[in-house]
Amino acid sequence: MTPLLQQYFTIKERYPGTLLFFQVGDFYELFFEDAVKASAALGIVLTKRGTLDGKPIPLCGMPIHSVDYYLIKLVKGGFHVALCKQQEPARPGKVVARSVEQVLTPGTLTDTRLLHDRSASYCGVVFPLEELFGCAFIELLTGQIFVTLLPQQDKIQLEAELRRYSPDELLLPRTPAGLGLEKQMRQMGFSITIVPAFEPDETFTTWAQSLTSSSLDLIQSMNAPLYALALLYSYLKHNQERALSVCNQLFFYAADDFLLLDAATQRNLELVKNSQDGSEDQTLFSILNRAATPMGARMIKKWIVRPLLKKELIEARHQAVGALYADFQLRETLAAHLKECGDFERIVGRVVLRRASVGDYRTLGRTLTAVAEVKTVLNEKNNSSSLLRRCSENIGDFSALHDLLSRALSETNRELCRIREGYNTELDRLKQLMTNGAQELALFERAERQKTGIQSLKIKYSRSQGYAIEVTKANREHVPLEYERLQTLTNAERYTTPALRALEQELIKAEHETEALENALFEEVCVFVDQYGVALKKSAQQLAQCDAFLGFARTAYEQRYCRPTMHEGRDIIISQGRHPVVAAHLGAEYIANDVTLTENERTWIITGPNMGGKSTFLRQVALTVILAQAGSWVPAESATIPLIDRIFTRIGASDNVAAGKSTFLVEMEETATICNGATERSLVVLDEVGRGTSTYDGLAIAQAVVEYLHHHVRPRALFATHFHELTALSEHEKGIVSYHAASTKTAEGIILLHKIIKGCAHGSFGIEVAKQVHLPQEVLRRAEELALHYMPGADAQSKTHILQP
Repeated sequence: MTPLLQQYFTIKERYPGTLLFFQVGDFYELFFEDAVKASAALGIVLTKRGTLDGKPIPLCGMPIHSVDYYLIKLVKGGFHVALCKQQEPARPGKVVARSVEQVLTPGTLTDTRLLHDRSASYCGVVFPLEELFGCAFIELLTGQIFVTLLPQQDKIQLEAELRRYSPDELLLPRTPAGLGLEKQMRQMGFSITIVPAFEPDETFTTWAQSLTSSSLDLIQSMNAPLYALALLYSYLKHNQERALSVCNQLFFYAADDFLLLDAATQRNLELVKNSQDGSEDQTLFSILNRAATPMGARMIKKWIVRPLLKKELIEARHQAVGALYADFQLRETLAAHLKECGDFERIVGRVVLRRASVGDYRTLGRTLTAVAEVKTVLNEKNNSSSLLRRCSENIGDFSALHDLLSRALSETNRELCRIREGYNTELDRLKQLMTNGAQELALFERAERQKTGIQSLKIKYSRSQGYAIEVTKANREHVPLEYERLQTLTNAERYTTPALRALEQELIKAEHETEALENALFEEVCVFVDQYGVALKKSAQQLAQCDAFLGFARTAYEQRYCRPTMHEGRDIIISQGRHPVVAAHLGAEYIANDVTLTENERTWIITGPNMGGKSTFLRQVALTVILAQAGSWVPAESATIPLIDRIFTRIGASDNVAAGKSTFLVEMEETATICNGATERSLVVLDEVGRGTSTYDGLAIAQAVVEYLHHHVRPRALFATHFHELTALSEHEKGIVSYHAASTKTAEGIILLHKIIKGCAHGSFGIEVAKQVHLPQEVLRRAEELALHYMPGADAQSKTHILQP
């Protein structure tokens, strides 16, 4: 085995489960099974080099300058990649020192080319232990770690919590219970990494005690969340060790501190992803996202899927939105300065993690001016909002840091030009020597042309040969005898001379000294910036919150939202409410509706024609509650909203072929989740329960569900149905009322009014809707005949006649 392969195996042994990108000169190369996997995933050539134990060694590779494209493709494909770089120049007869500088996994990415700018990137842990789930989530670029505890019997809450964070990578312990979760988690679509269970030790305890948290003692008293945090620690220690020193904000929360939105509800209400292609288009987020920066957009998205349950916190957000809503000039000025901040949060994250480029440090320096302007603008206002005042107070003073970055860093991207001219006199002197050396090379080239008479003579540089005199083969006979041949090319020869070698040594010496000094000076800059790491992260979080409030306020102003009144009761009362997404696109054409879900009308049975607006109405009520508890104002003339603990929805028809589940089975599973999970403080939205089976079975199930929820759970409930028989419940069940989507029938057909009014509909008018899409006349005529047969009260003779084709 060659020394290079021995080195490869030594390093590879420390990084099992990764694709090892092994730098060899100007290329990254992959060997053995890594090469086979990478070539298949990337569609690049798989070749062979050398043998081991008589067998060819599979190999693939790519130039270093193009590696980013391949890394993006592999990590997005769920692979883990270890980048092993050369740590010194190659020397004849010696193995180059190499080490892994970075491990890329789906949940620990810091490169913005690999991240969605409007979505946070989390690495999550689920640790099953003692009938509990310990859960931990880290957002590497903000340095925040969130830990919670869930009962194992409540799988609804587990999936809901995972959907809130949507971790790019989910870690499970290599324990029987952890491995037992793997299939279920993969079916949910998560990228799973199995990690050896880690017993909390002294190093973990030391790290944990360094975290900024008021909840550490509480976490340490509970095994499941403690082991989840320990597993996260062990994973980061192996893959992103620096993150352990800078990811230092730990938050423990109870899952019921937030409004629970189960997975089906998040999907059905299209909060951050639409049901068509999974994009943000036509979602609640797309309407609310009027933030000026990507970090503000990410904060809004977090708030949408994690609405609050504490009245004082919700009202504090409403107040912040109100302060911006009321001041047009403040909104516009803040938006302008925040826009100049760009993605300050992620720039700071990369800088603190030491994953930043020189360009990131330059951008940080420029951005600090805008950060100071935001603080000034907020300070100048006698602000009525405690949260906006807190934003201003917690944005740091970075004048000294801005001054250093402005003086130290140049604006050019050329090699060995990171440090600005004038910052360090010794560096300026060395760069002048390099400039003089380049001029001397040009003079040397001119002199050699005159001396030899070869006008095409050129001084060339290569990594392997250094500087050389290049002469075309046609001019070989004019080459002086003192020229020493270095290399023969296809159409030229390369030579050197003692004078050129001496000049080259001077240049190399100046270049090495310049590089060493510039590296040292840049490291000094980085160390200086590191001192501001905590303050920079804190300021970035405040700026993101400020921008989220701005986004809410701009939406409220542009879409004519009102500030909701929150209360501790149960009643939901909305005047002239609108669906935020549909109304934003229809504008003045949208038909608003009132809602009065009170104790006397806590269960609504809603009937009416297809396309009449029932489903839109159901969604708009649920979305209005979510908006209010997320801290936004709401699309209505007025709204009184209680503190809802859970929202459940069963809307639309879908199957799950991959899991072998029919449409009706999925419908029943979602309905069971609602019956088992709702409380009297919940909002339940049900659309067409029972339609996936026979009429009588469906009707029976629908009525039983309504009765169970109304009598045993007692939530606020909206139930849309085409089973008109259910409206009879409103005649003898207190608290159940009938509403319908209004319509009017004319000679030309049915006119849908999209107004929800009290009373029962006279029918679903399905045939009238079918006429509007131009079904064949024969189909429509026959449908009308059959409708008479199925209509209650038709006599037996007419039924027999109509059934005959």
